Amino acid sequence: MKKIFIITIPLMILSKPVKIDEILTETNTFRIDTSISYTNIQRTNGSIAPIEYQTQNGDFVTIPTFVGDSKSNQDYINYGFILRYGINKNIEAFSLLNLYTSDTHFSNTEGFNTKSEKGFDSLILGLTYQIKPENDTPSLLIGTNIDAIDRTNFSGTDKNINFKGYTFFATSYYTVDPIVFLINASYRYNLKKKYKNHSIKNAKQFSISPQIFFAVNPYTSLSTGIKYTYKGTTKIDNTQVNSSGSGMTYLLGVSYEINAKTTLNIDADYSNDMGISQNSFSMGLSYKF
Repeated sequence: MKKIFIITIPLMILSKPVKIDEILTETNTFRIDTSISYTNIQRTNGSIAPIEYQTQNGDFVTIPTFVGDSKSNQDYINYGFILRYGINKNIEAFSLLNLYTSDTHFSNTEGFNTKSEKGFDSLILGLTYQIKPENDTPSLLIGTNIDAIDRTNFSGTDKNINFKGYTFFATSYYTVDPIVFLINASYRYNLKKKYKNHSIKNAKQFSISPQIFFAVNPYTSLSTGIKYTYKGTTKIDNTQVNSSGSGMTYLLGVSYEINAKTTLNIDADYSNDMGISQNSFSMGLSYKF
């Protein structure tokens, strides 16, 4: 079978580009993944809720935002570093560190302004378990991760909050050489975050993403697909700041095996729903040792 590389599957098997037959890290082996994701977010809202963005690494990060009548154009860059370890042939543990930089230009009734931020975003811990490998029938993998530390902004004050965000995911794929059909589903559950007299309760989210991967040659593969997402309501200080609703994201990707230990993947996505337009571009590098 030609080599097919999984490229940027949201919350799918630690979201890294790998060969289909090497989705999980080998037993007693470490793997390091790094990624840089650029997102441009344009908003025209009366009241803007904190945005939870699903990065190339499959996790959720909370993008700093502003509440009030405004139009804004935000450039957000996420830097992800994943350490993965194969416990056995069916179980993999991972930790993910997210850092970020953000520049936002916005206008409101008070005029024009720019705000720049950078620093730590989150530390995430998780597990992936392979229930069934691919044979004559599709594979099945499940997993979960938890926000061990999450940077949260409470009315201008940043605080590190522990164990308030949980993600559960499942992935299945099936190969018809040189094509791989894959579907991924994830559910995001958030507990209320509190600091002094302030609180934030981010929306619950469910997403499902069918994708197709095609081997162009033994070293290169392409992917395309869509992601459907349904988001609930977000509350700030017990006040609802958005309406629930669904949206579609369009996905494109390419992956290239540099050598036996290193793989480069590039992907892009676009979505526009509930007054928020997002264009994202990601580049990731995976190295096993």
